[in-house]
Amino acid sequence: MIDKEVNDFDAFVKRQRAEAGGSNGHDWAKERDEWLGYLNHLYKVTESFLDEYIKKGDITVEYRKIDLNEENIGTYKADQMILGIGRQAITLTPVGTLLIGTKGRVDIVGGAGRTRLILADSKSSGPRIKVAISMAGKSAPPAPESGPQEIDWVWKIATSPPSVRYIELTRESLFQALMEVANG
Repeated sequence: MIDKEVNDFDAFVKRQRAEAGGSNGHDWAKERDEWLGYLNHLYKVTESFLDEYIKKGDITVEYRKIDLNEENIGTYKADQMILGIGRQAITLTPVGTLLIGTKGRVDIVGGAGRTRLILADSKSSGPRIKVAISMAGKSAPPAPESGPQEIDWVWKIATSPPSVRYIELTRESLFQALMEVANG
């Protein structure tokens, strides 16, 4: 009995290794690097919005490397941004890029709560759900014909459920989000 379990486990390990190595032609390293580029851009935009406060010494900015682990991509390092505003520490912590409905997410966390920044289609004002219904014996209607479209990924603030909306990331909306998580 033990030999069968060992053989089953050997087969399982070989399948997993083959799947990991054969990534179906998808370049996961490129996906990770693209995500890290978007993350770096978010931090530069955030610093530019806060520039006058940083220059006066009213806000400090630090970065800390954290480990992220995502299926197919594996474990990698990403920067977490830490904003010091008085006694408040507010973190911008990356969650990942392989998420449903978004190209990436960063949580803004302060002493009074959290909010989410998401990397969304610039045309999107909230999550979209597509539902397809089929009935037994009836064929499904043909899918609309449209080729792949380029998506312009931009950072937006996602409001809390249940009525999630996406708000454009502007200087004013970032300030509002920072005050909310810090109870300002």
